[in-house]
Amino acid sequence: MSIKKLIWKTFNKLGLKIERINKVDNSYLPIYKRLYKEEALKEKRFYNVGAGEFSHPYWTNIDKHSDWYSKAQQTNSFLEYDLFSLEKLPIQDDSAEVIYSSHVVEHISDEAAQNLFNESYRILKEGGIFRFTTPNTDLGYRAVKNNDRDYYYCISDYSTKETMERVRLNKPMSEASIEQIFLFEFASQLSEIADIESPRRISDEEFNKIFEEKSYEEALNYITSMCSKEIQGKYPGFHINWWNKEKSFRMLKKAGFSKIYLSAWGQSFSPILRETRLFDKTHPKISIYVEAIK
Repeated sequence: MSIKKLIWKTFNKLGLKIERINKVDNSYLPIYKRLYKEEALKEKRFYNVGAGEFSHPYWTNIDKHSDWYSKAQQTNSFLEYDLFSLEKLPIQDDSAEVIYSSHVVEHISDEAAQNLFNESYRILKEGGIFRFTTPNTDLGYRAVKNNDRDYYYCISDYSTKETMERVRLNKPMSEASIEQIFLFEFASQLSEIADIESPRRISDEEFNKIFEEKSYEEALNYITSMCSKEIQGKYPGFHINWWNKEKSFRMLKKAGFSKIYLSAWGQSFSPILRETRLFDKTHPKISIYVEAIK
């Protein structure tokens, strides 16, 4: 048992509570009052898409109820919205101050992601900021090419029985090839280590053949095109998409954004998004951070 788990277990036995790291630090609230009008704070015009257990008095969570994420969703209210629906967000034009989305776009199709980008542009105020973070597929593929298993620092964690059951792995990740680990990162249901019933799997041999015969983007798109939306509906925690700088910028421009730039962990253009106790907490070592200003 890890030290962290032992501490949690000890405190639970004693009947004590440890404040979750995503709970807002009240000392940081004045910055909102200094930068934004009272109306924006009262109406919570800051939107976290795919928010999970995120909680903040000035932010509105946008999420879709799911048994997969039920534990994270049970403590906070959220605006129900299905990204796959391709519908408009139930939010007025030119009203949002900031939109943030962490490790969400890899769970949805290009079509759904483009709709999210389009809707973000529509609802943002002039000068409003949209920031999203997601696994950087370029780094993952580089690791495959270099056989750099150390890049996947979570291999040991994903080899424990508890985590394997949670993320649906049929064997410890430590026993998987680097090709299958990479596949699980951007096309989970096609990886041979995914513990689900899937009509399609990609072997190491087929994986290497695809990348030999096709260009990099063509290979990635070919693979993700085989992912089933129906299967993703059953296992929404799986990944079915890939992202890098070029693709992100291209789709944001299509949505209408012209001010787009590559950011980094904790280096947002927006002061409120630099609070890394609340934002950019998911896998910073392997993530790409992109921002756009309306």
